[in-house]
Amino acid sequence: MANVNVGFEPAVSPWLLMPERFDAMIARLGQRIAWRRGHACPCTFSGAGPQGALPLTGTARRSCNTCFGSGAYWDDPSAIFIGWISYIQLSPTPDEPGVRTDAAYGAVQLSEPSLTIPYQNPNLAVTDPGQPTDVWNNASLDDIFIPVDMLSRYTAVLQVGGQQNLPFQQNLQIEPAGAVTVWNVDTGAVEKVANYAVSGPTVTINGYPDRTSYMVEFQAAPVYVAYRPAGGLPHVRPLGGGTVKEPRRFKLATLDFWTRQRGIEPSAQASTVTAGAVKPYVPVFGSAVIAP
Repeated sequence: MANVNVGFEPAVSPWLLMPERFDAMIARLGQRIAWRRGHACPCTFSGAGPQGALPLTGTARRSCNTCFGSGAYWDDPSAIFIGWISYIQLSPTPDEPGVRTDAAYGAVQLSEPSLTIPYQNPNLAVTDPGQPTDVWNNASLDDIFIPVDMLSRYTAVLQVGGQQNLPFQQNLQIEPAGAVTVWNVDTGAVEKVANYAVSGPTVTINGYPDRTSYMVEFQAAPVYVAYRPAGGLPHVRPLGGGTVKEPRRFKLATLDFWTRQRGIEPSAQASTVTAGAVKPYVPVFGSAVIAP
């Protein structure tokens, strides 16, 4: 009887998908990311409905000073870790960055990248705060991820005596001149504001009456939320009998209504805010200070 060559199939783990090599690739080619643990806000259930029933889920209170009506709130940003963000077509609608027009809110950002979180960064000591292990262990639904170096240009409308905080605040970059414009009622044309001041994410202009609207152009890092019908919870790879700590993957979303800020939010480490009108704004973990 002839010999039959059945070939050789090595075990999937640890030979084919070695987590150490996977982690090393991410550490070498990935992006710097900050993580904010998300929490459901109790204000969603803060009042009794008809006949003592709980209110409908999702009815967060706009007056809540913790979640500001979003129904969720987040811890301060973590230490920066190295992760991998990429765009993979997994749904019938485009998941690359873009916008659509909403009837009530105007332009709304859209984006659904994938995030891969390694268990360790082989270039760092095990106890280094930049190790992603804590994120790998705990990241879950509703968490926020901020790729602090992936800057994009935004435009926001602010108002004298009204909302004067920019809606996107991570790694905020504002030019010292030419970034603020108003519409001149007398000339019917746009004019640049020469005298504006920046303090953190707050941009103010002088010499204009209350309720004057002004536009601010700036750069900032995007904010992504782990919130998707598929992939909003961590993708734990079923390899190695559950004993191999392979990188975990999330499908993220740009939840524009959630992540637009009305107040001042804590900035991720490695974020900066610069402007020529004031001293540079230097965020530190959980707070914001003006540099000397």
